[in-house]
Amino acid sequence: MSKFPRISDLEPAAARNIPPFIHAYLEAGTGNGHAMSRNRKALDKVTFTPELMHGRFVPNLETKFLGQTFSMPFGVAPIGLSSMIWPLSEHHLGAMAAKLNIPYTLSTVAGASIEDIGSKCDGFGWFQLYAPHSRAIMSSLLERAVSSNMRVLVVTGDVPGPSRREDMRKAGAPIGSRNETKMNLKMLLQILQHPRWALAALELKGKLRFKNMEPYVPRDNSKPISEFIGEQLNGSLTWEYLSEIRKHWKGKLLLKGVMQKSDAMKAVDMGVDGIVVSNHGGRQFDGNPASISALPSIRQAVGPKYPLVFDSGIRSGLDILRALALGADFVLVGRPFLYGLAAIGTHGGEHVAQILEEEINNALLQIGAQNIPELRQRLDLKN
Repeated sequence: MSKFPRISDLEPAAARNIPPFIHAYLEAGTGNGHAMSRNRKALDKVTFTPELMHGRFVPNLETKFLGQTFSMPFGVAPIGLSSMIWPLSEHHLGAMAAKLNIPYTLSTVAGASIEDIGSKCDGFGWFQLYAPHSRAIMSSLLERAVSSNMRVLVVTGDVPGPSRREDMRKAGAPIGSRNETKMNLKMLLQILQHPRWALAALELKGKLRFKNMEPYVPRDNSKPISEFIGEQLNGSLTWEYLSEIRKHWKGKLLLKGVMQKSDAMKAVDMGVDGIVVSNHGGRQFDGNPASISALPSIRQAVGPKYPLVFDSGIRSGLDILRALALGADFVLVGRPFLYGLAAIGTHGGEHVAQILEEEINNALLQIGAQNIPELRQRLDLKN
């Protein structure tokens, strides 16, 4: 695995191993990709001024967050349809989370069920909820999450409707468009040209499934399940509905997709336990500012002790430290874990976690910071 010492080394390998229409789903932003680009450029502007002569020390990455202790200050972000990108990815990443003591967040629209992944995660599972239109389905999903020992509920609030991901359409992917998710000739030819993915996909028995939502499809439903899911999940969430979810869910609850102070304060007033500052990885609205640009003002608004998570654009351990220095308590990482699986296979996610851990340790040594408060003291505020 030494040929993949950085996340950026995994990206081209992943692209070679998966069909282009699936790679487009993994990589696509929305619009012209400007929001994704802003995420990268804004993160790169965050620098630190090292302090010298600290001698040898071993950084302690153990992190207490929302009542749990994690071995590192990051976890796996929710990624819809991740089994399409790399078959059984939810199972691989859930097992990795339990082994490494970091959280794995299962998406409502994952290919694996809450029950299966809850058992894999062994107490380190979080569940991401796209609030369904039906309150009965919402209540059932939350009951299943509790029964499966999912410790944290992550409610995504920044999807009022499906985004336009033109790169996916150009690559021939029906996912995310108005078309059905049926196989076509272009997709089949791409799959045949990528045998490693095709062999791994045999585990899916030829069908991408939405196991969390399948139980709720009416028996007399003649529509594709993707259409049923779209009708249930798109644009359902309101502040009033979030209040209902808060009453149903007795555990820790995070609201994901917050980009401005007023929304942050509404969430605090409603009893949400923490906020995920995120622009959905640049996949939802191309006019969004970079997530990292919104983080400091939201931290200032909610105060120093309120739990904040950062998400969007993380590609290295240094990026994780950038988010922590600007006010985050914890960080979620998405695409890199799927790069790892697509490039290496079953243990690719674990390899990504190792890269991130080594990069964090090295950066802290270079900066001369033994902990996060010292890291924040080294932050170069001129940028």
